[in-house]
Amino acid sequence: MRLEVKEVTLMAVLAAVYALGNFLPGFPMIGAQGTIPIVRALEMGYGLILGPVLGPLTAFLGAIVGKTLAGGGFGMFFTPLALVSAFVAAALGRRYVFGVRGWMLAAAVLAILIAGWYWMRMGRDPAYYPVLHLLGLAIVLLFRGRIADYIQNGDKGRLSLGVALCSFPATMAGHMLGNLIFIFLVNPPPLFFIGILPVSAVERTLLTILSTVIATPLILVVRTLFPDLMEES
Repeated sequence: MRLEVKEVTLMAVLAAVYALGNFLPGFPMIGAQGTIPIVRALEMGYGLILGPVLGPLTAFLGAIVGKTLAGGGFGMFFTPLALVSAFVAAALGRRYVFGVRGWMLAAAVLAILIAGWYWMRMGRDPAYYPVLHLLGLAIVLLFRGRIADYIQNGDKGRLSLGVALCSFPATMAGHMLGNLIFIFLVNPPPLFFIGILPVSAVERTLLTILSTVIATPLILVVRTLFPDLMEES
């Protein structure tokens, strides 16, 4: 991929915005010290704008720099979540990614992460905990390529709908990876996850709304200034 100076500059600016966003208030991380940064709402937009390679890398770089500047800590272990959320969003926002239908890649990532939950003994105890993640997968399987059609459409209403339909599965993918990392690091009792299920529902809904509000106008601006970034991969 050949990048122009203005595109590299955009990536640097977006990574810096993400890094600074780590200093904003976030959701409390139940069961451990630290917070879930509200800036994670940017990850889906980064994937949609920059694509399946540069989007995740930009979000991940911003997460690493932001957590480092904020003092590191327990949250550093969760910086890879930015890669997953941004990639799933990028895949859903494009009809084809690396020659494969984008929605298929997104569904595969979500399915593998959910399977990882049930593969773990602890995950099989609260078997219905991934209901939100299964809902995200159901959205992908139900709408399939129509999500990309909405996002590629010039109509602002359809674009907003597409971003919302894309953001929820993408943020749930990152959330499931976070759950698996949390189990590996903390090994909480199974009932822990049942207790935080309502909190997770509110948290992910808010992130989806914020992502839609932020990403929709940003996509419209980038389409005008950097049209090459929105091309199929």
